[in-house]
Amino acid sequence: MGTGFFAAPKAVALDPVTIAILAPAAMRMAEATHPYIMNGIGCAARGMAKAGMAGFRILYLPWGIVQSTLGLPLGGLGPGINNIIEGGTAPFELAFRLIMLPVNFCGVEI
Repeated sequence: MGTGFFAAPKAVALDPVTIAILAPAAMRMAEATHPYIMNGIGCAARGMAKAGMAGFRILYLPWGIVQSTLGLPLGGLGPGINNIIEGGTAPFELAFRLIMLPVNFCGVEI
């Protein structure tokens, strides 16, 4: 309701002469920022892969419970406890990786 009283801004088109003048400057800026953008995309891809692996590690929790209970006679208690611990810490690692994802987009590897 509050935005209904304000007029929408009108679109202004640039003439071809202005575009022709600004195009070389835009190309120079794109060439200068290309390495930084590619580094940010690479760090973000690695961060998303780490977050995906942390999400997959959540499945270690039920597998560890099954392993430590049904595999107890076969010596599965130790590996089952390890899987329970790793599966229990995985949601916190997933939350950390998802919070740090915007930082990874800036090109910082965490």
